[in-house]
Amino acid sequence: MFTFSTLHYLRSIVQCHILSLRLLQPMSRLLLLVLLPFISGESENEIGEIVLSPHGMGKDHTQRVVLPVSNGHIPPLPCVLLNAGAHEHGQTFTKGNFHYMCNNGTAEVVACIAEDSSVIQLGRTFVRNGIRHKCNVNGDSVTYEQESMCFENGIHYNVGDSFRNGSFKLTCGRDGVAIEGCYLQNEATGILAPGESRIVGKYRHECEKVAEGKVRYTVKVVGCVKDDRVFNVGQVFTDKHIRYQCQLDGTLNVMGCVDEGGMFIELGRDLLVNGMVHRCYKIDRTTFFHK
Repeated sequence: MFTFSTLHYLRSIVQCHILSLRLLQPMSRLLLLVLLPFISGESENEIGEIVLSPHGMGKDHTQRVVLPVSNGHIPPLPCVLLNAGAHEHGQTFTKGNFHYMCNNGTAEVVACIAEDSSVIQLGRTFVRNGIRHKCNVNGDSVTYEQESMCFENGIHYNVGDSFRNGSFKLTCGRDGVAIEGCYLQNEATGILAPGESRIVGKYRHECEKVAEGKVRYTVKVVGCVKDDRVFNVGQVFTDKHIRYQCQLDGTLNVMGCVDEGGMFIELGRDLLVNGMVHRCYKIDRTTFFHK
């Protein structure tokens, strides 16, 4: 995630060098004026020129623009920007992340431009592909900002926002969405941190961290379940000649086998009784009793 910001003045100052003319313009135009000596003409008409150069540059700069002036009439001034060329009065142009309009020598910011050429009007916010674009006006300056957002289930979230997605609590961070925990089943506010487990009633809730950035939420009955029957932790019972004990983690431990008369044979042992061999053994996960 990232935040990008660009600042520019709402109006860009143009430096003017004036020859053979007294220029009367209000200072609100933000033009820096330099008056130089008159050059007399052959007639009564005053003829001169205006030399425009980028702000901070001298009148001999290579990007200067020379405008003829006759009879004291000053034509609309173009805008001359360093490394951005000259633009006529009323013309719009783009430089960096800003779109300008030339207004009689003043380059005024009229919009911000994103990297994909999207236009963001002054004072507006624009969201596309998980990126928020802002074109802020603060006094005489314009700031263009872009900030990554999180996008989940058709909704954009700001950095720092938390939200629910199924059984998980998620938070939008600068590096993406992070899993903060698991919501307890059938509870609106109960949350387990990754790696935490909690027993509620007859159920164990687990928010298991299975890998970096991956969490699994499970709900298990406290005790053991076999054929839809629930057994308490530590309880011993027999089912189809096999004797089990319920473990703390909910698994069943095979202790051995039991014949019809209730005689117990340990798992993995053979027992000879009245000429008959009783066998209790296990293959893979299946336990067998034979005699």
